Amino acid sequence: MEGANYPSVSLHNVTETVPAEWADGGHRLCRVPTAVGDGLNDMARDRVRHPTGSEVRFVPHADDAEVEVTLSASEPTEIHTFWGEFQPWKPTDVGTEPETLTFSVPERLRELASDDETGRFDPRVCRIRFDRHQAIAVHDVTGDCRPPTSDELPDQRYLAYGTSITEGAAASVPHTDYVTHVARNCGFDALNLGCSGSAYCETAMAEHIAARDDWDVATLTISVNMAASGGFSPGEFHERADTFVDTIAAAHPEKPITCVTLFPYFDDVTESGDAEHATAYRETLRSIVEESPHDNLSLVEGPELLPLSGLAADLLHPGDHGMKRIGDALSQRLEY
Repeated sequence: MEGANYPSVSLHNVTETVPAEWADGGHRLCRVPTAVGDGLNDMARDRVRHPTGSEVRFVPHADDAEVEVTLSASEPTEIHTFWGEFQPWKPTDVGTEPETLTFSVPERLRELASDDETGRFDPRVCRIRFDRHQAIAVHDVTGDCRPPTSDELPDQRYLAYGTSITEGAAASVPHTDYVTHVARNCGFDALNLGCSGSAYCETAMAEHIAARDDWDVATLTISVNMAASGGFSPGEFHERADTFVDTIAAAHPEKPITCVTLFPYFDDVTESGDAEHATAYRETLRSIVEESPHDNLSLVEGPELLPLSGLAADLLHPGDHGMKRIGDALSQRLEY
């Protein structure tokens, strides 16, 4: 997104900004428009106003140019500033009061030869990455910079819808979630539309994804929220998931869309769990894809991507090891 408020940068995985509630003059980054959020359940409406996978991006006009970005957060948090693919040495703290941070191309990156293998992004693209925990607002951008051009970014965009697992809830840092691993492995730019605790395959989200033309390949990881905490029977899941998948696939018949069944979780393996319920959910999504008239749909089985040992101690969310296993395995299954 490029807007009138900050024309010298692009706001990635952001479709709208709204006034920040915690600080005057700030523009809160939202992953979907308010009109879409209004059609979601309360938790999802809140989640899409958090900047999971969102970034402020810019390219300084000169290597020694200093660019100042003023940010605040709803609660203290950390940001991670990448230059292209190059990871920061450590995160930067951001608090509830607006704080101005200064950025310039790191000295050794200025000496990179133009033909060096530098990955998906040009190394002079500054990418201020945010995590899922706290809302973020931009207050000001000053300095000699511009938004990245298309040849400085990946050629294809990967859109991922799912639960807190898609948001990277148990990943130690944002860039170790499975969505980032898939994007890195496949050379994609990632659009993360995960909704922690609230991925209920709602019509408003399906129609939003269907209406967008800024993605090339998608995964729909649906939905342990409905199975484990949403109170949806397999029949109710079938009705919602079938409509959700059909809406998106019908709108983009030329774009590969992969549905991912439930990863292993506590219902599969604990004494108090309900393995039959988990199995029914997987069978339901499998039947939806098999019976679909859309040739661009495919299915990947979640248990084939993630071993039980890849889960965190809650036996629900993958830890760092599990996130990498999912990302590596899913990358090999995608059609693009």
